[in-house]
Amino acid sequence: MKGEKKELKDLVSDAIGDKTVTEFAKEADLNRSYLSSLKNGSEPYDPKPEILKKIAKNSKKVKYLDLMIAAGYIKFSDFSYYKGKINNNISISSPPEPKYGSVKNTENNGGVKSYNYNNEAFWDEKQKCVSEEHFNFPEGYVTDSSYALKMTNNEFKDLGIIKDDYILIRPTNDEPDNGSTILVVIRKGGVCRRTIKRYYIINNDKVRLEPDVENYGEIEKSEIEIKGLVVYMGRKY
Repeated sequence: MKGEKKELKDLVSDAIGDKTVTEFAKEADLNRSYLSSLKNGSEPYDPKPEILKKIAKNSKKVKYLDLMIAAGYIKFSDFSYYKGKINNNISISSPPEPKYGSVKNTENNGGVKSYNYNNEAFWDEKQKCVSEEHFNFPEGYVTDSSYALKMTNNEFKDLGIIKDDYILIRPTNDEPDNGSTILVVIRKGGVCRRTIKRYYIINNDKVRLEPDVENYGEIEKSEIEIKGLVVYMGRKY
């Protein structure tokens, strides 16, 4: 268990408020039995940040930051760092999520260039990678440096991304907002892995990447290279 059970239990209870567990679970798209276990402090009792986000989003009393601290994802000693982020209008109470929709091929090579996710030339900056397709994405999501990647398997189905989906990437030099979905290269223990994760800030030096199927846990920022933000997930129909 990552945090203080009583504190997190009380926060979940406050979030539910006068509603029944069934009512709150339905509104927040949560499993009723699991939400009840969080409220009562019984096992299982190790909620992922995505669960805490849903609880905070559907509560007028409890903040996502407080839940993250109570669950142990953020150390209370780092609170001033997060408070500064909030004061700078970088909110972590509503993590940005990619939009979903359909995409269409464009004619005459117009639109956004698309590459195959498993194309080694794309990941090797020393080589020139030729785009394989071009697509139109909704206005407002595309920048001059945007590009798309075609997914080749169901590795990221937990993020809602399946084989043959096209994800729109927006390169960035800034640190992503807490909860952003990112395209990232992880270099840890001599192993290089390219993947898609949700980005959760721990402090100035460390982050947590979810889903944590590789059991990285907290990881140094120096061990990751953020290629860009996943801002749109498209599917051909």
